[in-house]
Amino acid sequence: MSFNGSKSGYHVLYKELAWIYDEIYAYIFPYEEIFDFVSRVLEKYGCRKILEVACGTGRLMETLEKNGYEVTGLDLSEEMLEIARKRTEGKLLRQDMRNIKVDEFFDALICLGRSFTYMLTDNDVEKALKSFNSALKSGGVLIFDNFDAEQKDESYFKEWKEKIFELGTFRVTRLSKSFDYDERNNSWLVKWKYIVERDDKKERVYDQARLRAFHETYLKEKLGKCGFHVLESIHKWNSLILIAKKTLMSVP
Repeated sequence: MSFNGSKSGYHVLYKELAWIYDEIYAYIFPYEEIFDFVSRVLEKYGCRKILEVACGTGRLMETLEKNGYEVTGLDLSEEMLEIARKRTEGKLLRQDMRNIKVDEFFDALICLGRSFTYMLTDNDVEKALKSFNSALKSGGVLIFDNFDAEQKDESYFKEWKEKIFELGTFRVTRLSKSFDYDERNNSWLVKWKYIVERDDKKERVYDQARLRAFHETYLKEKLGKCGFHVLESIHKWNSLILIAKKTLMSVP
């Protein structure tokens, strides 16, 4: 896959740059550690049939499959799913996490990579959690992670941060900065600049998105309202991870 010239917009990383996402996030996310953590939780609660929401390009899904789990992947980006199809054998669905439509129930639903950060309003949060509930069997387990509102890094709002990825035949420089923190719902705007260098050519892509962090007490309240009982809360990988059990078959 390729792109030409400079591009800009919202969520470009999940569209035109899906192939770059696949490469650089192999370095950003500790997939082996994440699998070890997730598999321990799944084994603890006896889960084998899994729905991975925001599965992206399928790296975690592939590892779960190789370890005997039956996994269905779900993502909103067709470009991400296109890459995942080359990597995994499970079913892949293009859907919004706020409106999951499946014809079966799962032992567990996982939503990692802080993908829940895009739930910017209280309505988004409740719709997503109710949607998660609808996909789980009675007693099914939810594992999802979030930016922790208790750990806001003020430096994000002061300077650009640079990270360089050497990826075989090409090099990606990512610069990022956060702006416009909204105390009312702990959200902020992030802007990214990607500079891709290969074959003596340099291309620039600009992206931006509004993200949200959550307080633990807020998420626990919403989980209870949406038919879940919180089993564990864990602070790991600069994230707040919540593990909850479905207690209600349907939520109004």
